[in-house]
Amino acid sequence: MLNSPARVPAVRPFLVGMFVDALGNGLYVPLTLLFIQQVTGLPGPMVGLGVTVAATLGLAANPLAGVLIDRFDARTVLVGTYVVRALGFALYPLVDAFGPLVAIAAVISAGDRAFYPASVSYVAALTEDGGRDRLYALQATARNVAFGLGGLLSASAVSLAGRTGFTLIAVLNAASFVLASAFLLMSRGPGRGARPPGKPGGYRQVLADRPFMGLVAAEQAFTLSHLILSIGLPLYAVSALDAPPAMLGILYTINTLLVAVGQIPVRHLQRHARRTHAMALAGGVFILSFALYAATALVPPGLPRISALVAATLAFTLAELLHRPPSASLAAGVAPHALRGRYLAVHQMTWSVGQVVAPAGFSALVAVSPPLLWAILGVLLAIACAGLLRLSSRLPAEALTASPVRREARDPGPSGQGGEGAADRGRPAGPGV
Repeated sequence: MLNSPARVPAVRPFLVGMFVDALGNGLYVPLTLLFIQQVTGLPGPMVGLGVTVAATLGLAANPLAGVLIDRFDARTVLVGTYVVRALGFALYPLVDAFGPLVAIAAVISAGDRAFYPASVSYVAALTEDGGRDRLYALQATARNVAFGLGGLLSASAVSLAGRTGFTLIAVLNAASFVLASAFLLMSRGPGRGARPPGKPGGYRQVLADRPFMGLVAAEQAFTLSHLILSIGLPLYAVSALDAPPAMLGILYTINTLLVAVGQIPVRHLQRHARRTHAMALAGGVFILSFALYAATALVPPGLPRISALVAATLAFTLAELLHRPPSASLAAGVAPHALRGRYLAVHQMTWSVGQVVAPAGFSALVAVSPPLLWAILGVLLAIACAGLLRLSSRLPAEALTASPVRREARDPGPSGQGGEGAADRGRPAGPGV
């Protein structure tokens, strides 16, 4: 379990590293394009194009990370993502042309894309005996608190030091990655020697696992929903509500704070639920929040409309809290040990796809008809929730609950669905614990 003597020495440095990493990210993410423009001195349009090209190139790092995790181990890959991003941010102040900008930004983007499958795989390795949902919740809490603090420090650095403050942010962010990797290396977590037995297969076997790919398809609808607050809501608020930009910042702050303080209590309430059912409930709350956002346009401007926006954002935040830990734990629980890196890389690709699709897709829907955005997302989520409930009888029983059931390593069979554990997919799962 999470509190077993073998795991605690590894968990604490991991969480501290996650906090330090997110603190550094919080310094720069809210000001990404402005940060790069000020540090490099390049024109804004060139920076925007360079970042777009780099982000596209960085997508390849996600599937590559899955291969490296299965070949080596999650901790090694996670440390690697810290090192390459530290190097990238340390070099940013030296960039003075488009080519170097794309190269450095692509290195950082690749580190970002590889970080997510590596981190969720490492949590899965740390929690083989149970406590997975709790550790994912602790990770989300630590990162949200740190990200919020980083945003405040970023504003202070820019206010007090001007343009020099942006260079300081680059240096501090690079230092945060170095420090996070040091904490991870100090831990006694599972490394290469703890790599599960069995000969890893390839992505073809992952894609042939129909129940898992059904889970990924459902997750894509949830990922698009998560992106509403940062991408969809600002577009909708400007087009349909004439909301002041400051209001959007307040809503984002409310969401960040509530996620930070609410993740552990919500996870505690979910401890007896099947993960598929917990996710379906989250989908229902997401749909409720979208209905509230759509109805906000019918509310009179002023305090009533602001109150309606806050209410919708509270519902949206609850949906996020309900969805995150069971989603990550279910994907990790379904994955055969020898292919865990590839499985979780495919699962995490939903975020890469969402970040490519959401800006253009949300903009187009709002331009055609603002309510259409909420209607289409609601339909996608309803389909995803129905799919999750059907998958409940096709996924391994031990992956569906948060109970500390020790699982044997499952080598991928010919269809990529695993050995003993995969046989459970054809039978109804056991009761939730």
